[in-house]
Amino acid sequence: MTGKSDLHGRAEEPRPARGCWTLADLEALPLITDLRTAGSVLGMGSTKARELARSGQFPVKIIRHGDRYFVPVAALRRLLVEADL
Repeated sequence: MTGKSDLHGRAEEPRPARGCWTLADLEALPLITDLRTAGSVLGMGSTKARELARSGQFPVKIIRHGDRYFVPVAALRRLLVEADL
């Protein structure tokens, strides 16, 4: 198999560049996404996103499960609509 794949071996869809997400791009995501993707939506790298999540300063609600973080896509959507992006 070539290219990137998810944990289940399925090919990942190409994602927009960091900070270049649109509401239409968000609509294509599942209800909950990983912290790396959420950070990309908000224009930050994965290191910064994890740092903010750990310190409780990530700009939207996050869900922690063990050492992993997940973000409800609806919260990202609301933030983008409020920011008029």
